[in-house]
Order: sequence, then structure tokens, then C-alpha cells
Amino acid sequence: MLHIRRLKGLKRFLESKKGFTLIELIVTMAIIGIVSAIAIPNFSKWKEKHEIDGQAQKVYFDLMLARTAAVKSNNDVRVTFNLVANTYTIHEDNDGDGTVDAGENLKNALLENDVQFAYNVGITDTDGNAVTSAVSFGGAQEVVFDSRGQATATGKILLLHVNDIGVTNDRARLISVLQATGGVDYWAYSAADTPPWK
Repeated sequence: MLHIRRLKGLKRFLESKKGFTLIELIVTMAIIGIVSAIAIPNFSKWKEKHEIDGQAQKVYFDLMLARTAAVKSNNDVRVTFNLVANTYTIHEDNDGDGTVDAGENLKNALLENDVQFAYNVGITDTDGNAVTSAVSFGGAQEVVFDSRGQATATGKILLLHVNDIGVTNDRARLISVLQATGGVDYWAYSAADTPPWK
């Protein structure tokens, strides 16, 4: 008996419901459109920021691992950057000849998500020097870590999202390597701060 009453109540509820008017639907669609117009560009900028952060951290950790591998294996480890292809290779050079031989570990990495080795004209590095190349280790696009963890040269790697090239440095990322210790640091650009690299 109780179930029949519930079913009758449900039937009355469903029959009494009216649909939406055309005006209500139009107003709802307009509100959804306005919210989407505000949210989508902000989401895109947020997504691009996380893409540049992810790729910069990947390069940072790969350099840290290359340094650690050099100390652990007691061999030179070379990290060579290709600015055109936005790739880099990590090569454990067991015999010190600078070429990849059979049995030597090699890792190839590619920058993804529209992130490139790039910089905008007028930007300075962490020491306040004008940047002239997206990757530079004493003028070379290669750094070698030796068995003591030291680097062949002090240098920097700059990364930008493709949508920021020629537009803004706000999301620029820089990875620096110190020659004497082989120390690797990660920096984010902030135009509001002085100095701008934090």
C-alpha cells in the first residue's frame, strides 16, 4: 500500500513539472557563454604556465642526474643541446672520446608542449648580463660533467613557451650550471621583482 502511494506521488510530481520557457533557456545559455569567455583564456594561460614549468623541471632534473651519473660512474657525462630541434642528449662518455660508442649510455630528450629553447631580446641572465643565446656554456651548446661533478663551463639554458616568444618574459625559465661545483639551479622570471630571476 505504501509503495502505491509513493508511485502516485511520483506520478503527480512528474506530471506537474513544466518545461523551461524559451527566455529561460536563452538567459541560461548567455550566462554559460559569458562564464566560458572569461574562464577559457585564463585556463589556457594556466595550462601554458604549467607546461613551461614541467619542461624546465625536466631539463633541470636531467642535468642533476647527468652530474650524479658522472660522479657515480667516474666518467665524463656530456649534455648536448640542439636549439633547432629543441632536443638534448645525455651521453656517458666512458672512454672520453666525445663520441657515442657501443655500450655507452645515451638518453635523448625532446622539449614538448610548445616549449622551446628560446629567449626574448633585451632579457638578462641571473648575473645581469645580456642574453645572446638560449643555451650557452662558454659559447658552446654542450656541458660536460666530470668525475668530481664539476662542469666544463658556467652556463645557462633559457626556455619559453612558443606563445611568449617575442611577446613577454613573464613565464621565462632559466636553468644555470656553475662550473666550479657543477651545481644546477632553477630560476623563474618575474618582471615585478628586482633582480627578476627568483
